[in-house]
Amino acid sequence: MKQLVCVVVLALVAPNLIAAECDTKGVIVEKSFLQSVHDCTEYLQIPKERLTQYMANEFPPDDETKCLLFCVGVDLGWWNNTCGLQVPSIVSYFQPVHGDKQYEKRTKECLERRVGAIESPNSCCQAYETFQCYFQEFGNLVTCPQYVRSTKLQATQAALDCLVMLRYPEKLLKVYASGKVEDSPETRCLYHCIDLRTGLYTQNGISLPRFFVRDAAYNDLRYLSKETKACRDRIRQSGCDRCSEVYNTHKECLAGLGEAGYTSGIITEAAKIALTNLGVSCNPDHKPCAFYPPYHPTQRPTKPSYTTKGYPATTKQSCSVCSNHHEPAKHYASAAASVEPAAGLSYGGRKPSTSKGSSGR
Repeated sequence: MKQLVCVVVLALVAPNLIAAECDTKGVIVEKSFLQSVHDCTEYLQIPKERLTQYMANEFPPDDETKCLLFCVGVDLGWWNNTCGLQVPSIVSYFQPVHGDKQYEKRTKECLERRVGAIESPNSCCQAYETFQCYFQEFGNLVTCPQYVRSTKLQATQAALDCLVMLRYPEKLLKVYASGKVEDSPETRCLYHCIDLRTGLYTQNGISLPRFFVRDAAYNDLRYLSKETKACRDRIRQSGCDRCSEVYNTHKECLAGLGEAGYTSGIITEAAKIALTNLGVSCNPDHKPCAFYPPYHPTQRPTKPSYTTKGYPATTKQSCSVCSNHHEPAKHYASAAASVEPAAGLSYGGRKPSTSKGSSGR
């Protein structure tokens, strides 16, 4: 397959403008396929002469290359060692040929034939064959950087950073840590901060394609539906402040989609960590710093705000050889190329199996 080349126009601009273009917030990661290939050759200590071969889109079926593509899959978020293929993440790196109406069917059949024939539960082999099916059947490889979803651990760190930066008091942290993430001006602005820091909120508002990638395990195509987009746009055009825009979009448009309680869950975990960090100091002679009032949103709170005492900010293993002969495919249900909202492929044992995630937020 050919690469869908990302055309980059280089302009002579002031250095500060260049820096502004490269600036990112928080844990946002946008990465190209070739960048990941380059990084993984270093992680796995693959000879540099092979990099030229990979950059030319040549991926021979040897152990070294198979484990390279496994590494790329993990790095870009389209392969999970527990659940296997994460469909929304991998499709962002491929562009179907215009007018091709059979690419999904061909990809599904390829996955059943090639991945289903693997006897060994070798993740390198499974990731390699999965990539080859998309590379050969789904479409052209996109070389432009794409959004890489944050892990739950990274998202929790982003929520913790927001709690610290917005200077939320101990009393409110205890409320969040108990699992009560209720509507308030502080909660609304916390949702905004988290989505901004993890790249889910951009200058164009809530990014539905990125939410689709974030909940890749659920492959919930309702994120991309016209109804969800219309709901998102309606709230964005209502004139409310950005904190309310984000929070209302979560509650009115995204409720019931993807993973249930994702944002409130990471807020609860982050609050627990923040409480643990209270009073921790690197300096034994540390003296409490001056008190600064907690952050307040742009609009005056309509509910009593929390004003209790604040807290100081704290801040080559070789690949196993696997069977390359493709036996007749064993039939298994696959959502890899399905247009219906469903879970991605799950390779939890010796044979690929389908794992379905429940909807909810």
